[in-house]
Amino acid sequence: SKNIMLPLNGIRVVEVASFLAAPSAAALMADLGADVIKVEPPRGDTFRGNAAHMHEGLPINYRFEVDNRGKRSIALNLANTFGKQVLKKLVTSADIFVTNLTAGRTEKYGLDFESLKIIQPKLIYGHLVGYSSTGIDAERPGFDATAFWGRSGVMGLMGDKGTPAIQSRSGQGDHPTGLNLLAALLAALRLRDITGEAQRVEVSLQRTGLWTIATDMQQALNLPEHQPFRFDRSNPIQPMRGTYETADKRWLMLTMHNVPKYWPRLSKALNRQDWEADSRFTTIASLLKNGSSIVAEIEEIFLSQDLSYWAKKLDDNECIWAPAASLDEVAADPVLRDQGAFQTLLDSEGSPYEVVSTPFMIDGVDIRARKRAPLVGENNFDVLQELGFSESEIADLAEQGIFTEDESHGS
Repeated sequence: SKNIMLPLNGIRVVEVASFLAAPSAAALMADLGADVIKVEPPRGDTFRGNAAHMHEGLPINYRFEVDNRGKRSIALNLANTFGKQVLKKLVTSADIFVTNLTAGRTEKYGLDFESLKIIQPKLIYGHLVGYSSTGIDAERPGFDATAFWGRSGVMGLMGDKGTPAIQSRSGQGDHPTGLNLLAALLAALRLRDITGEAQRVEVSLQRTGLWTIATDMQQALNLPEHQPFRFDRSNPIQPMRGTYETADKRWLMLTMHNVPKYWPRLSKALNRQDWEADSRFTTIASLLKNGSSIVAEIEEIFLSQDLSYWAKKLDDNECIWAPAASLDEVAADPVLRDQGAFQTLLDSEGSPYEVVSTPFMIDGVDIRARKRAPLVGENNFDVLQELGFSESEIADLAEQGIFTEDESHGS
């Protein structure tokens, strides 16, 4: 039964962050039961306006939802003295503070670790950076496509030899970096509970990218004469680990490393029983030596039938493979549906929409997106009231411009 308490019940997270990486970590903490308060500029997190042509006239930006579900929003003008004071008061009520502002900007707003731990001595401070919070790249803006994908070494290894460099997908590096930040924050939370002291964690897009290709990097670091390189279709290292096109212009991926076990199975699936016991291919050493001589034939065989035909053949022969699935197929995948990988939430007008759910489970614990993302500043009043401000004080602060872009009371 799902009645075990949520792991982060009673934990308050204050997020001063935009786009995807840091907000995604905070969204997962909301899924885990934390009270997450997103502090936005009065015009909102820039990512709210992302791909505006797709949500014109809708009450919702579906791309924004995944990284901001289950949060509350307070819109504060941090250039305003009173706005800054309200944020400080909010931080004194927090267990975790998450930001992706550069070190320079955290200092400008008084949101650096040293300043905040004075007002909240048990704070866990999570800093998400592109490259580093110190040194020559501290102020260099980092997006996942540049820091995670480009400069970490991932992009240089992707795609086939001689083809143009491959672009990453939207937020592809942000989400693993958000998981990395979540892991660091949860470890720091335990450390704080043991020591009673403030903790600071830092996670970078670049080093998360590096971690994703750590296997290749190990080779590059220690066996420089065997540099990892991009795949070469005409001369594959091992034809049972590679991509093949089918008659209906679909692609599939084979990944079979145990050659003696799987080579006979693949031979049967391809209707090439003559290869099954052919000593040129039956051991890893011989396949590495001779595989490239038949790769063109394998390609031709796969091109002769549709993906649906090969799906049955490969499954019947217990080969290890997967299709390059379309997003429509992923959305309909019965395994994902059974696991609850997608869930239905209601938008601000009460209409249902789907959102990608938490990517992990704890048995018996109801971990999921709890509700839609907030509208900008939707919870201004509630959050200030919880901090002890009276209605008239909140009205005065509003008058002083803390919720608006007006800079006249700025400092």
